[in-house]
Amino acid sequence: RRWSRMVVAACGLTLKADPALAGRADGRLIVANHASWLDIFAINAVAPSAFVASAEIRRWPLIGLLVAMAGTVFIERGRRRAVHEVIGTLRGRMRDGWPGAVFPEATTTDGRAVLPFHANLIEAACQDGRDVLAVGLAYRDREGRWPEAVVWVGETTFLQNLWAIIGARGLSVEGGIGDTIATEGRNRHEVARDARVAISRRLALPMVDSVPGTALPIRA
Repeated sequence: RRWSRMVVAACGLTLKADPALAGRADGRLIVANHASWLDIFAINAVAPSAFVASAEIRRWPLIGLLVAMAGTVFIERGRRRAVHEVIGTLRGRMRDGWPGAVFPEATTTDGRAVLPFHANLIEAACQDGRDVLAVGLAYRDREGRWPEAVVWVGETTFLQNLWAIIGARGLSVEGGIGDTIATEGRNRHEVARDARVAISRRLALPMVDSVPGTALPIRA
C-alpha cells in the first residue's frame, strides 16, 4: 500500500478511491476496467491485491520491480498452461485472505468505452464461489475530463506515457465499487457479463463489442 501511494503521488496524481474497497475486498476477486499501467497502483494503494499482469511488465525498469514487490502474479502469454496455473495461484492467494485482481479487457483503453471482457481468469472466483467486486477506474483532469496524458494506446511507449503523465497537472484517479457479484452456481461468462455491465454503469460509459485496432497488447 505504501509503495503504491508513493508511485501515484510521484506521478502527480491525487487518489480518490472509495475507502470501502479496503474492507470489502479481502478474499474476493476485484474485476476492473483497464485504463493505464497506473491502475495496479491505484487499487493497491487502497486494497493491496494479487494482480495478474503480463510477464513483460516484470522487465520494466523500476515499475517492474515495484509491481513484483506488490505480489503481482505474472502470466506468460501464449504458453499453453499459463492460464490454468494463474487460476490456481489466484485461488491460493484468495484462500489466504488476499484480494485477487484482474483486468478482463486485457488491454488499456482511451477511457471512452468498456471493451469486451475475457472471462478466463474470473474462473478463479467461480471455482470457490467467491464474490467478484466490479471496480470502475476513472482518470480526470481539473475540468473533470478524461486526460489525454493518461491515454496509452497505439504506438505510444511506456516512457512516453510516463513523461506525459508526470508533465500534466491537476490529474486524479478515482476508483469506486459498482456491484458485488455472487458467483455461486454461475459460470465465468455470466459473471464477466454482469461485471462489465456494472462497471459501464459506474463510469457512465458505453460498452463496445470490438477491440479498436489502436489498442495495445495486454499490459497489466
